Amino acid sequence: MRHFYIMYFSATIINDFIEYAASKGVDVTSLRAEFSDIRDQKYISYDTIVKVLNYIIKALDDDYLGLHIGEQVSLKTTAYVDSIMQNSETLNKAFENATYYSRLISDALESSLVVTDHSYSVIFEENPNWGVHQSHAKRQILDLTLLSCLKSIIAYTKRRYYPVMIRFHTEKPKNLKEYYRLFNCSLKFNQPKTEIIFEKQIFDKHSKNIPLGLLENLKDKISTEIESLGTENELIYQLKKSILEHKPQRISLAEAAKQLNLSGRTLQRKLKSLNTNFKEIEYELQLRLSKTYLEEKDKSIDEISYLLGFSESSAFIRFFKSLTKQTPTEYKGTLA
Repeated sequence: MRHFYIMYFSATIINDFIEYAASKGVDVTSLRAEFSDIRDQKYISYDTIVKVLNYIIKALDDDYLGLHIGEQVSLKTTAYVDSIMQNSETLNKAFENATYYSRLISDALESSLVVTDHSYSVIFEENPNWGVHQSHAKRQILDLTLLSCLKSIIAYTKRRYYPVMIRFHTEKPKNLKEYYRLFNCSLKFNQPKTEIIFEKQIFDKHSKNIPLGLLENLKDKISTEIESLGTENELIYQLKKSILEHKPQRISLAEAAKQLNLSGRTLQRKLKSLNTNFKEIEYELQLRLSKTYLEEKDKSIDEISYLLGFSESSAFIRFFKSLTKQTPTEYKGTLA
């Protein structure tokens, strides 16, 4: 059950990214100085991750940064989760543990497992608060996560396995060469969810003899930290997902309530008890999305208006100015 509003990445990941950039010859002096205060923080915001990723992508001119970091770096930010996975009795249990303890790394992607007679799938869904950020940065994190998933299997089994297929929620990149090189499997893009699929027999035949109590000791070290993080209220979380899933259309309160198996009146009452309302939640998402599209600089005002579900661009401009005191064009002009 989600209790309160939080969006985060482990602050350690910033150091992982900066160290990778430095190893590739990037002058990271200014980057280290700008983010020197994270040494005293455990968690950092989504906006901070996007800013660092964009800086490094530009410096290295690397459109596949997430894949390359995943391939070449042993991430310090995943160390605890890696230890728990490698000290699980079975590969299946390792991934069950990872779906829970990966929350220590970030709440940006929610993972789940699906097992059939022939396959084992790890499914990743975006936290709706992460979903409204820049697509390019989101792709790097997703690519890094998928490759980390594959590397975990290889580390556990000590054998080179590949997925059967990967379905990506993201759009198809211009060049798939790096994906084929690293994953060596069928790829599908623009799918409802991101899913990495393996042959079930891989999970059925790999297990370990783990010393009694070792795994529990590892879990105890981080369970309290996991529990202290909390997450967003479940109703608000699901409502945001519903609003975003219907883009470019704008879902009404009545339609959203039906999707949540509530009456419109009940949804209004529940939101009021949480000191918010449907319009406030929708506007929060609309504004963050509009800023994201403007920051990406590859869409016209007309295109952004359509993607946000406005009937005409003038309505979008009025909406944006009412909340920011700037027109979309004026806001775009302030961007570096």
